Amino acid sequence: GGGRSAGGGGGRNPFERGSRRSSKRPSSRRGGGNDLDEVNYQVQGGDMNYQNGTPVKLINVAGRQNGMEGKIVGRSAHRYRVRLKNNALVEVGGRNVQQIVDEATLYGLQSRPELNGQTVRLVNFDQGNGKYQGFLDGSEGPQLIRPQNIILPPHTRVRIAGLVNRPEFNGEVATIVSYSKAEMKYSIQLGGRELKIPNRNVFAG
Repeated sequence: GGGRSAGGGGGRNPFERGSRRSSKRPSSRRGGGNDLDEVNYQVQGGDMNYQNGTPVKLINVAGRQNGMEGKIVGRSAHRYRVRLKNNALVEVGGRNVQQIVDEATLYGLQSRPELNGQTVRLVNFDQGNGKYQGFLDGSEGPQLIRPQNIILPPHTRVRIAGLVNRPEFNGEVATIVSYSKAEMKYSIQLGGRELKIPNRNVFAG
């Protein structure tokens, strides 16, 4: 449930941040109170409205096609048309596709600082434990990575979570415009407005 810590269990993940002392209470240390010390990513919202060409993975579908990758090629009512890598064309609902992010960047790792700046391929986000599954070049298996240790590229579709001073935005879908390392915030497009938001408060669903 939403009460689970985003820190996960055990200390084997090389991508864990050094500090594990954060509280689950809303932060009062930051003047703006923009986010939570432990973000609850189990938010609900509307369809992600992926654009044609978005790489995705099929999830929660019956049969051998579950887990297969492809690209969005169109819409039919409330369903996506996906061209799989084996050239099959399928139609699935929005809850049966997971966006794949090919050009994310590792950032702010404390225990493995030598990996900062490397490109990582994100294939899944677990809203329960608040972590991505990501593959580095040459890695055999996925690593678990928190949103605050990821910089998503422009045009990535994201969902907002954990905002305190603007809770009405939680669950909304937005598009990454850019990222400022100086501010440690994304510029995102939400409807007709552009907002700035910490990287821990969005995830690529």
